[in-house]
Amino acid sequence: MDKNKFFLGLMIAVVGLFMLISPDSFIKFAVIILGIALIFDGIFILVTVRNLIVDKNYGFVMAVHGWLSIAVGLLAVLLPMIFAEAFWTIMAYTLAVYLLTAAGMEIYAINMLSRNGISTKKSIFEVIICVILAIMLFILPSQLLGNALVRVFGVVLIATGAIFALVQWKLKPIIIQPDSIEDLDETEAAEFEEESAAEAKATETSQDV
Repeated sequence: MDKNKFFLGLMIAVVGLFMLISPDSFIKFAVIILGIALIFDGIFILVTVRNLIVDKNYGFVMAVHGWLSIAVGLLAVLLPMIFAEAFWTIMAYTLAVYLLTAAGMEIYAINMLSRNGISTKKSIFEVIICVILAIMLFILPSQLLGNALVRVFGVVLIATGAIFALVQWKLKPIIIQPDSIEDLDETEAAEFEEESAAEAKATETSQDV
């Protein structure tokens, strides 16, 4: 059994349970986590992605993308903690609009990178993720539809995590126990006697020589 995969399955199930029991709290938690992710993504864009090719327009667009990502990420983390409950809804819509804007910037980056022979598979994946997250963030603030969507995902995660953990549990090694300690001792004693007899015979042979 791979203990890391087993506990990963349990953690997935726990997150799903959290989504099922308290969808409102999960949405707030998800907004903050997404904000933290945007901060790190903005830093990565400024440090790495912006310098992939030498082009002023590309560098400018990626710089705007990076700083905007950091700014929106900070707002997503700080505003809901400081101000009233309404800012959770405002921040969710703000994140959705930003993600659509980021998807457009990524499409521009994909076009520029492909012209310079740089692989863009990861960027294409990021565009798809941005669009999906934006759609979800437009839906989630709806008290009825958003909570229902979170609960459905929660049930899916509970089932997925439980199955994953169960599969890992069934893969645990089978340990064969001896019938009794006496049987084990007798076997070891027989092996010791055979080794002693072999050593004695070898000694007698050397003396005869």
